[in-house]
Amino acid sequence: MDMSPYRGYSPLMYHDKDDGGFLGVVAGLYHHSISFEGETEQEIRKDFEESIDFYLDTTETPEKPFVGPIMLSMPPELHEELSRRACEAGEYLSDWIVEKLKALAEHH
Repeated sequence: MDMSPYRGYSPLMYHDKDDGGFLGVVAGLYHHSISFEGETEQEIRKDFEESIDFYLDTTETPEKPFVGPIMLSMPPELHEELSRRACEAGEYLSDWIVEKLKALAEHH
């Protein structure tokens, strides 16, 4: 089942084979956890939206999903090659990498 984001928060869901319902969590949060459930697609959507509303209404500083830097380790040779290519393109390495990853994601 694929559900669209709500108020900037994206759900990850799976079917619980033990009880036949659906379980879900909000993707991309590192310090908080938001979960929801339902017996039908309509119920889980409703519980997802209610969980987001409750979180935003009751949390002093709500966490924004997928915000902030990520750590990325790579071999020195690759780091050097990517830095060279970014420099040739007249871009910062981080901006160049993001551009390449976006292009890759759009093609899949």
